[in-house]
Amino acid sequence: MSNKLEKRRNALRAVSVAAATALTTVALSACTGGGAAPTAPGGASDGKPSGTINARIYSDPSTFNPALAAGVQTFQLDRLLYDTVLRRDTDGIVGGLAKSWTASSASDYTFTIRDGSTCSDGTPITATVVANSLKYLADPNTGSTWKALAFGDGTPTITANDADSTVHVGLSAPFADLEAGLTVAQTGIICPAGLADLAGLKAGSVAGAYSGPYSLAESKPGLSYSLKFNAQYKAWPDFSSPLDGRPAETIAYTISNDESTTANQVLAGQVDFADFADWNTIARFTGNDTIHQNRITAYTTYVVFNERPGHAFADKPELRKAVAQAVSQKGFNAVFSNGNAEVLTSIVPASYECVNKDQSLLIAPDAAAAKNALSSVDGIKMLGNTANVSFSNGADYIYSALTTAGAGVDLQKVDNATFWSTIAKGDSDWDLVFIGDQNAGQTISASLSRTMGPAVEDNGRNFSASDNPAGVEAMKAGLATTDPKERCDHFEAAQKTLFDRYDVVPLVGGSTVTITRANVSARKIGENVDPATLRLMG
Repeated sequence: MSNKLEKRRNALRAVSVAAATALTTVALSACTGGGAAPTAPGGASDGKPSGTINARIYSDPSTFNPALAAGVQTFQLDRLLYDTVLRRDTDGIVGGLAKSWTASSASDYTFTIRDGSTCSDGTPITATVVANSLKYLADPNTGSTWKALAFGDGTPTITANDADSTVHVGLSAPFADLEAGLTVAQTGIICPAGLADLAGLKAGSVAGAYSGPYSLAESKPGLSYSLKFNAQYKAWPDFSSPLDGRPAETIAYTISNDESTTANQVLAGQVDFADFADWNTIARFTGNDTIHQNRITAYTTYVVFNERPGHAFADKPELRKAVAQAVSQKGFNAVFSNGNAEVLTSIVPASYECVNKDQSLLIAPDAAAAKNALSSVDGIKMLGNTANVSFSNGADYIYSALTTAGAGVDLQKVDNATFWSTIAKGDSDWDLVFIGDQNAGQTISASLSRTMGPAVEDNGRNFSASDNPAGVEAMKAGLATTDPKERCDHFEAAQKTLFDRYDVVPLVGGSTVTITRANVSARKIGENVDPATLRLMG
């Protein structure tokens, strides 16, 4: 390994995951993850009479197929049901199903799969099992928007060697964020039984589909989901700081987007784990020493336009500019988070490496100019998300800002799962949304690919289907180099194209507070509270 790359790796290790997503980029060297370290014992339940952690999600999962997941509620369950090749730790990346890995270039990776891991039906998780799941994720016929997050826009060649337990991934185009991509729950390894029954996989009815610590035991759509610990599970990551406590035998999720009611249940001891975005509700937990709080910037919010032919903002940058002039970040922040959220200068938080911090690149609010451009525009179809009160209020604010400018807007609000599944379809009938971009990979490229490059209907991640060749070229150049300055130069150039073209309107960071009761712990890793680290204490 060169001195230059050694210095880069040391520099990256010195910063926190939350402060710099470069921790997840490729260093052209050998990387060692954990062996099968039993930092938490199996599914014993004698520490708590019920052996159950009661948790809350906002809505039904969109699917139990991780490759097609949409919405944070789906990601939470996927993290518990499926293991990933790699995992995030507080100071970088460690092994998941892989005990070690090497990257000889940004296009060439080899993963050594740990011994002893099994599927929920007892099937050994071999290199072939891992490779077949990754091939399914990468197959264009699967239609996964997460393929690009894992492998970039190129074509991966994935091969397995069971004799030495290795999986090799070769990429047709360099992608220096592959390691980070293989940590996210949506790249979870689907076991053979699940790949053999894709309809059952989607419904959650394949008992042997799961590679993670839990299996789906009971499904009551609209009401609740119960997950049961897999007694044979041993593939705990070797975190730098071992997890305390023991995994619950059962994790019982109930569905509710009423944060006030959920807060009542937390205070009454009926819910152990939930996240909150409404600051009036969060204030109810202040000073209560039986409840732990973890605040994170779980996502960033920004306006996205449907730029496909025939839609209101297609080939009309002047109208997209007018939307940006109509919307005040300060006004949005007031209704979205009582003014508590970080005001953005890009599509990722200020803590991310290579983020634009020049506020002057963003268009300033100008009510008169917005009205001049939008007063003659009618029939704008806006989709809103009712995941929680903050999202609902945010949609109302943008609707009000546009209608105050004279635009004719039809606002339709839907639940979280419906929202994401709708905009993930290229033929859906919407013109404008604001999204909560949960950047699971914690890399700037993950959010850039949401706003430029191949559209979702072309197996990409770009919701808008914008045609931005200059931005795509800059993003690809950033992914092809491991030099920190070169990466940032390219990624900053890519961001500038978004603002020059008015493809996005940055809003605020989505701060949420995750609550655990005193008898339950969950670890904050970067800007995420990992549900797979849920433990019963005492």
